[in-house]
Amino acid sequence: MENRYLEFIQKFLSESPVMIPEPTSMEPSYKADPTVKVMIFDIYGTIMISASGDIEESDISARNLEQSLHAAGIQMTGPVSGRNEILLEMLESFRDEIEGVHERDRGPDKPYPEVDILKIWDTILARQRERKNLTIRDAMCIKCFTFVFETLSNTIYPMPGMKEVIYRLSAKGMPLGIISNAQFYTPGILNFFLNGTVTDDVNVPPFDPEITVFSFRHQRAKPDPWLFEIVRKQCTDKYGISPSEILFLGNDMFRDIYPAHLAGFKTALFAGDSRSLRLRKEKAEVDHIAPDYIITGLDQLLKIIV
Repeated sequence: MENRYLEFIQKFLSESPVMIPEPTSMEPSYKADPTVKVMIFDIYGTIMISASGDIEESDISARNLEQSLHAAGIQMTGPVSGRNEILLEMLESFRDEIEGVHERDRGPDKPYPEVDILKIWDTILARQRERKNLTIRDAMCIKCFTFVFETLSNTIYPMPGMKEVIYRLSAKGMPLGIISNAQFYTPGILNFFLNGTVTDDVNVPPFDPEITVFSFRHQRAKPDPWLFEIVRKQCTDKYGISPSEILFLGNDMFRDIYPAHLAGFKTALFAGDSRSLRLRKEKAEVDHIAPDYIITGLDQLLKIIV
């Protein structure tokens, strides 16, 4: 089933509808900065267009749920007349499970807990299977279902120039990394759009895995400074680079620019898509913080990093 799962996902992603960014009213502000030695990226809403603007803001629906079950070969059993009620119950359970994890795990040491979305759906689907509402062949069906449902709920597509810019920076010999709120399917999606293949590997060339942080692997979400400290320490230990020589690019002033600023990184706000631009003016934490640079297209990075 694993090979068929990966083949299915590759075909599913190859049929992704083309998306284009929606312009914002912000003007770019940047200059050449030869002090930048490492480039770190956010994913959703920054190098990938996100229909909802962010991974946490998906539009979940019974229609997408039913379509995902069908795509993964998970059969609904019982009377057809009761199936919509089961779908709605599953969606309510989904919201409740996420809220439960956040309430259980949140504390002074972990202010922004992250869920493992695959575990949550595994729990929900197993419950429905026990009630004889679903027939599930194997665990890969659950993984396939989760991938499809999450992608249907939040359609994504590469920002213009994503692949070219990333590989041009890599060709300069610059270490590249990621700090992103993400789930197990995120590396697979990014690998497809960057490298043309879908794998279960969390590594995404040409990004350095030692300075790549996906939130689901640590059960912590941005803006938790802990995630940025991982990258800061690795850049110092591996490359001998100080925080001020690291440039972080993100679309959210609170989740991206604020914690990157706390870590001592240079910051660039991506303001190239109105769906994902988050200025977060209601957040006191960003009142006195300004990004070092503002860009409205990924190609502008090539004019900062010289």
